[in-house]
Amino acid sequence: MNAAAESLRAWRASPPPKKQKPIRPVRADDGTDLARMIAEQFGKGPVHEVKAVVYRRPPHDMLGADGYSLVSNYFLRRVLPYCLMHSIISKLQAAVLSNIIGRQKKGKIDVTHSEIAAELGVNRTSIGSALDALCDKNLIRKVKRSSYQLNPRVAYNGNGQEQHDFLAELRALALESSFPDELAPELTLFSSTELG
Repeated sequence: MNAAAESLRAWRASPPPKKQKPIRPVRADDGTDLARMIAEQFGKGPVHEVKAVVYRRPPHDMLGADGYSLVSNYFLRRVLPYCLMHSIISKLQAAVLSNIIGRQKKGKIDVTHSEIAAELGVNRTSIGSALDALCDKNLIRKVKRSSYQLNPRVAYNGNGQEQHDFLAELRALALESSFPDELAPELTLFSSTELG
């Protein structure tokens, strides 16, 4: 038998180590902390205790590692309900938009029609027309196949500076559709300043 195997067998046969008691400060007869006394004798003056209170913001249950989606309160309170009640946006379009808002990472979404359809429990062929309608309303913008940008004035995942930078990037494109600043004509009752 080699030395390593014998050493392992001896270790297994040995009793488990005893639990050690926590180290407590050693005190002199008069109750003075000996470590403090030594530090004061060898240091340059008395030892002062410094206590710091660290306030850490507790993570919200809904936060993930990448932040969370902020949705415009005005959009949720006025635009979306009005559009649903007056059939400006269909139930399917509202469901797809909600799915897109939840998927976005800093305003960008990479998703297939099949993935959205599977989560909504609908036929894949209906997703394309819903996405096209949302693009026509300037709520989202198609960049290429299976790649979209969410209007950051409606909802955005990330901090305020990232949202500002993304808006500047989109405005620099000077798109014919005026994305992201103008919504479709049927939504013109909502002023562009109220959304963002």
